[in-house]
Amino acid sequence: MVFHDRLVVNLKTVSIMKNQVLLFLLAFCLQVTAQEHLVSGVVTDATNTPIPGVNVTVKGTSKGTTTNFDGEYSIVAQKDQTLVFSFIGFKTLEVKIGESKTVDVQMEESHEVLEEVVIMGYGTKKSERSLSYAVSDVVEGKVAGVSVTRGGDPKGYGNYRSGTLTAGEINDIENFDEWQDIIREKEFQKIKKDWGFYLENKLIVTVKDKNGNGINNAKVSLYSANELANTPEMTAKTDVFGKSILFKDAKCNDNSDYYYVQVIHNDKLFGKKIKSNVKKVDFSTEDLSSCNNLDIMFTIDATGSMGDEMEYLKEELRDIIGRIDNNVGEKRIAMTFYRDEGDEYVVKDFDFTSNLNEAQINLNKQYASGGGDYEEAVEKALKMAMSKSWNENARARLMFLLLDAPPHLTEENIETIHQQIKIAQKDGIKIIPVVASGADKTVEMLMRFFSISTNGTYVFLTDDSGVGNPHLKPTTSKYEVEKLNDLIVRLIKKYANV
Repeated sequence: MVFHDRLVVNLKTVSIMKNQVLLFLLAFCLQVTAQEHLVSGVVTDATNTPIPGVNVTVKGTSKGTTTNFDGEYSIVAQKDQTLVFSFIGFKTLEVKIGESKTVDVQMEESHEVLEEVVIMGYGTKKSERSLSYAVSDVVEGKVAGVSVTRGGDPKGYGNYRSGTLTAGEINDIENFDEWQDIIREKEFQKIKKDWGFYLENKLIVTVKDKNGNGINNAKVSLYSANELANTPEMTAKTDVFGKSILFKDAKCNDNSDYYYVQVIHNDKLFGKKIKSNVKKVDFSTEDLSSCNNLDIMFTIDATGSMGDEMEYLKEELRDIIGRIDNNVGEKRIAMTFYRDEGDEYVVKDFDFTSNLNEAQINLNKQYASGGGDYEEAVEKALKMAMSKSWNENARARLMFLLLDAPPHLTEENIETIHQQIKIAQKDGIKIIPVVASGADKTVEMLMRFFSISTNGTYVFLTDDSGVGNPHLKPTTSKYEVEKLNDLIVRLIKKYANV
């Protein structure tokens, strides 16, 4: 009996202790909850214009939200915590909450050197662009049978004259229905998957002034409602016609119900929320003081396989440089030549110059050599080309990429290429590939991805000139044959609107 009484007493004691613990935990939770309250506010820029898509986080925690298109936000936090406001193009701002339930902030634009910013959850990771590369000192001609040309005549044609090479153009943006049919073919699905390009859901954004004229160099961003961190699907610039083509599936095969379109111009921000089926969005703003400058970059594969057409290409480029329309104000030319690892050099570059004679001299010194395997260092040339001193206010920024082989298919190269394409999009640089003899379907489709991604067009040499090795027949229903020099001059005039 005594043992039984003790057991009862002990059980009662345990029950009382449990209740005390529960009461303590409840009191603690109520105390913490009492310290938390809903904080809301509006985020604006220096002109008091609301900023949508700003990341708002509670410092030291995983709590976060983003502002809506009216710049509004709300978040639960404690009075002794700090809110962190961050957005691409603006300085990060930290604000102590205190007793206030309303925290309105004004963000200041950042004028630091451009960096790549990768949004990761609710934090940011920055990595500065590399501006230089090591050049290999390995002797050229590493593989027997590679064509090595030092300014000579690889085919015995003798006199090189401009207007000899023939070419065609495929503008997949203007013929988008055909492009969508092509990309669904089994042969090209693998290429799309290998290189990670998804360009089937197009959105046309147009920005005009009150007189109906296109606004050039307005920043346009497309946000998916599915992106918690509100990083844009794609950011681009409007061209001289006030137009920019964005892709809702630029990052991946996204299927959001709606999107946000943001336009920033002259420190003013505009935004619209659109449904997924919308194909065109128009904005109107104030007049723009136009810029009359033009930047043109020629990026050229200088490996031995280009030897059959290199001297002709040099003549065509010399003619093109001399024919750039006089209506354009400052004309600047840059050049990037590339080969592959183990060659005399990997990348050789000449930054922008308005001295066209200097550009001609730099061009005259180049010759085709090296190579070996089929693939070349395209990704390194692209990275170098994007790092040059492009004029952010030019009426047009054009990069002509002359090549006959793809980059090496590696995860690192794929990542590099996508990073450089994003830079081209953001900086408004149109990539216009010019594909020479010896290219295969991978080259064609990858270069068409390049051109579509950056609002450019696809150019290819044809057999009609009788120069060089056989040229790949493009996948298209029709095209016109033109002289290469005339075609490129036409494209320069078209995209510069001169």
